[in-house]
Amino acid sequence: MAYVGLSNPYIAKLVDETEKTYTDCFACGKAMTVNITPNYNEAKLYANNQLAENVKEFKDGNITLGTDRLPARAMTVCFGHTVSDDEKEVVYKTNDSANYVGVGFYVDEMINNVKEYAATVIYKVKFSETANDYTTKGENIEFKTPSIEGTIAGLKSNEWKTTKTFSTSIEADEWLRETLGFAAPTTLNKQAEG
Repeated sequence: MAYVGLSNPYIAKLVDETEKTYTDCFACGKAMTVNITPNYNEAKLYANNQLAENVKEFKDGNITLGTDRLPARAMTVCFGHTVSDDEKEVVYKTNDSANYVGVGFYVDEMINNVKEYAATVIYKVKFSETANDYTTKGENIEFKTPSIEGTIAGLKSNEWKTTKTFSTSIEADEWLRETLGFAAPTTLNKQAEG
């Protein structure tokens, strides 16, 4: 299989990890990059001068999400900052606390020359804000886009991620919105199926 696209990142505040329920779901800009790195606890037992047992279990993970923009809602849902009603002002306090959130997106993949759409939901992530990097405009135009980094944790049920494949991008997007509790339909990236 080959991945040929990335679309529609959603973030939602985790309300109940036993029931896998979320609130305040929003479309987090347009996807540019997602990097997911699982980390494992590992134990090796050597006997008779060779490896006799090897146990490897999921410990946690790292995720970096890069988008064309970071909506003001991300500041309150992800990081606990105060956002004005018109979303023009964000107040950052030293005692603001980040929330656990769910993250979803889908990728276009080619399998045996057939295009399918693999939607992924990561159930429990705590993001931290990254450094702000700004550059003055010079002879060449250079885009600066935001990214956020987070730590992935498992739920009480030990689940940490689900991936489901669909034949259309619309089905993949609908599954993401249903899983993360998106309250209204989105117009983000509703492309015609080809």
